[in-house]
Amino acid sequence: MTRQILAVRKDSDGNITHLKGAAWESAIERVIGDIEAGRYRYTVRVGGHDADVFVPPDTPHWKKRLRTIADTTSKNILDALPPF
Repeated sequence: MTRQILAVRKDSDGNITHLKGAAWESAIERVIGDIEAGRYRYTVRVGGHDADVFVPPDTPHWKKRLRTIADTTSKNILDALPPF
């Protein structure tokens, strides 16, 4: 099942903490778990097409986070979504 991300909530440091779609809202940790477990596919609408959201491998310098696969832009698509 696919869920489209429409808006984000950020903390005081500007980090995304929650994501929202048309009929759902989840903490970022839950979305990461959903993607890793294969429960849901998350997308963001970019330039008329859906860009997949994925969890890149974590490293000692980065905690788990979300990224988008979009070959039409270099901007941070998730950060650019409207707040809720």
